[in-house]
Amino acid sequence: MRAKARILICLCLALLCLSATMRAEAGNGKFYIVGMGTAPDLITIRGVEVIKSADIILVGDEQERDLWKDYIKDKEVWYCPNSLRVLYGIDPKTIKDPQRRARAENGIKARQELVDRIRAAVESGRIVASLQAGDPMMFGLTFMLEMLPKEMPSEIVPGIGAFQAASAAVKMSPPYGYDTNGVILTLMDWEGRADVNEKLMAAGSTMVFYTMHFDYPKVFSQLGRFYPADTPVAVVCDAGDRNSQKVIRSTVGRFLQEVDYKNLPVEKHILLVGKFLKVGQARKDFLPQIEPEHNRQ
Repeated sequence: MRAKARILICLCLALLCLSATMRAEAGNGKFYIVGMGTAPDLITIRGVEVIKSADIILVGDEQERDLWKDYIKDKEVWYCPNSLRVLYGIDPKTIKDPQRRARAENGIKARQELVDRIRAAVESGRIVASLQAGDPMMFGLTFMLEMLPKEMPSEIVPGIGAFQAASAAVKMSPPYGYDTNGVILTLMDWEGRADVNEKLMAAGSTMVFYTMHFDYPKVFSQLGRFYPADTPVAVVCDAGDRNSQKVIRSTVGRFLQEVDYKNLPVEKHILLVGKFLKVGQARKDFLPQIEPEHNRQ
């Protein structure tokens, strides 16, 4: 009997230890969004370490899985297409068109299913990492964090986005525009926008255009009303990719005649407009306010 009692005690202790271990592991789950940069070798060290620690990887499609295969290796992979963000935030009841309403309803269902799956994995102690091209804070799928419980452990690891990579490609710093400070990141006007590009152009600030569905004749017609014809512009294709990156330079006045804009790589180029492309870090005021105190007499 004593032997049986000792065995039962040992089993109970083992179960208690296992339960404690499982509870501890459950507390280590976390959800990450990882910026992968505009080229495979522009990922950050932190991003690499997060992927190594992950149990589950989220990617948009098979192409992304193949692009980042050296980091993903044999980890479990889930798919999270960019189309999931379409019609995010709209109440389907307000949509009159039946097909569009159905798409909105299907989107709500698909997003919720994905978020529920992520939540269950994290609560069970697993690390989930969503890999996103460029920097996830520019057009990334951050809605997942918005839908997950606020108390759930999560983190966004920034990546090298197209703005940073394109600025490096032209070897000029956008905030330096001789007599301007502002850098406006924008895209083609969409229906319902209050801050249309013509309003943004009025200040004469540096403009950086993400070129999805871009109407070059329209934009350059607008630019011509606010920027001198000799204002420099640059298109950067495949920003950050050492093998295929290309910089095409022109001016506001000559761009439509000089550049074959119709055959630029779709969604793989970015447009920069502003004096900074010519003046470099020269400033009208010479930045006297940042002179170190010990240098002042």
